[in-house]
Amino acid sequence: MVESPGAAARSPLSRRGFLLGTGLAVGALASGCADASGSGVDTFSAVFKGSGADESLDPGTSHLFIDEARLKALYDGLFEVDDAMRPVPRLATAAEPNADGTRWRITLRDARWHDGAKVTSADVLHTLSRILGPAGQQPFIAATTLDLVDLGQSREVDERTAEIALHRPSFEFRTALAAYGTRIIRAGTRDFRRPVGTGPFRFDSFRPGREMVATSYDGYWDGAPRIGRLRILSAENDARTAAVRSGQADFADDLTPAAAKQMRGDGNLRVQATPNSGIYYFAMKTDRPPFDNADVRRALMRMVDREELVKVALQGDGEISNDVFGKGFQYYAELPQHTFDPDAAKALLRKAGVPNLTIDLFTAPAATGFVEAANLFAEQAKQSGVTVRVRVGSGDTYYAEALKTGQLTMGQSGPLSIPNHFASRLLTGSPQNRTNWHDPEFDALYGQALATASEPERAALYHRMHEILHDRGGFVFWGISSWNSAAAAGYRGIPAGVPNALNWARFDKVAR
Repeated sequence: MVESPGAAARSPLSRRGFLLGTGLAVGALASGCADASGSGVDTFSAVFKGSGADESLDPGTSHLFIDEARLKALYDGLFEVDDAMRPVPRLATAAEPNADGTRWRITLRDARWHDGAKVTSADVLHTLSRILGPAGQQPFIAATTLDLVDLGQSREVDERTAEIALHRPSFEFRTALAAYGTRIIRAGTRDFRRPVGTGPFRFDSFRPGREMVATSYDGYWDGAPRIGRLRILSAENDARTAAVRSGQADFADDLTPAAAKQMRGDGNLRVQATPNSGIYYFAMKTDRPPFDNADVRRALMRMVDREELVKVALQGDGEISNDVFGKGFQYYAELPQHTFDPDAAKALLRKAGVPNLTIDLFTAPAATGFVEAANLFAEQAKQSGVTVRVRVGSGDTYYAEALKTGQLTMGQSGPLSIPNHFASRLLTGSPQNRTNWHDPEFDALYGQALATASEPERAALYHRMHEILHDRGGFVFWGISSWNSAAAAGYRGIPAGVPNALNWARFDKVAR
């Protein structure tokens, strides 16, 4: 991670910071200028929700939306996912398994690093070895997803072909290679202060909590961007809205429903709402009281009035969820809807021996509606005889703190393929296991699914895993929001994919 430049510099820009014309904002005023051809763009400024000192350019450990937007500009993966979370080839042109799914041969396209060197199979093996090696201060996001890789038996077949051996069969390996945290880094790379990638833009500068600047890479294998200089800025909610409305930014990501509604009447802007994008949840720590009791978890699922939460916290800009992740994506399971039922919740709490339960709910203004949802849920829980004490932390450090502390926390997830959601968040030892979920039956089913070549049979196993979580899991998925973004009118190729997918935050196709 880049060294901290100081607390003040690490804070995402506030609305005041943009409107007062800081050095950063003055620079942004020059954005959106057309180049000499009249169809390209000299400088394009995109503003994302910031997270201060947590922001990073390490492809193996970064975990924020703004990190992903920056990494997408600098690096490529072997595979990425489409809007239905199915893998599509990027640096790889193909990946084929042997008969039992224990060995995969990966063919690379003819691509080059930003310094002109060829991308080789050695780069692929180095990336995998780093992800699977000793974790540093931050865990490698894809470590659990890829822990089936047998590095000792993997090899470079030739410069553009790698053969990856697995400890156990997997017919889902393309999806694993598209997981968050698997972008390919150059062999030998351990320092990411000045990253050299294969993506459409070359690194220029980075200040965590402020901005990254990158310039067009003419040798990009998927065609040189039409943007000469890309700036990805970090800012709070109001500042993102102000920046794009004032013309100080060309694109603003993750707008509140209210802001998006206001902008739809502005002829100078185009507002995009992408459904099935923001997945809101409560996360119960299943390894500590009171949520180490499955009946308490079942009770909580029935203490939540999802309709009211969507109406108030998401300002009606979304739909209810059902404690099953991934609506609209491959392998989603349709299961009976959990409903608000205080009487059923009370009965489950009596069965668990905790009829007058008091719990702490740790939240923060880390995403739209978090604090509002927490306070509303505290009111809803009273109807089940439960006292919820809402504790509000810092939005800048919330996700790192919530991963380790508290009984009950909150979160917003972008879309993720369901196999990778299981692997990165729900298997025993997963690095992002926010519910500290450990279930031997669940783990075994996952292994069985990976070893199943038939996709319908694999889907049936995933369905059973969803049933377990729907019955006694630690997540309460209560709402799904659209993902609102806005761009200055007059641009073509503005990204509109669901977050985490190939076509989200991808600016190399933007032009006038």
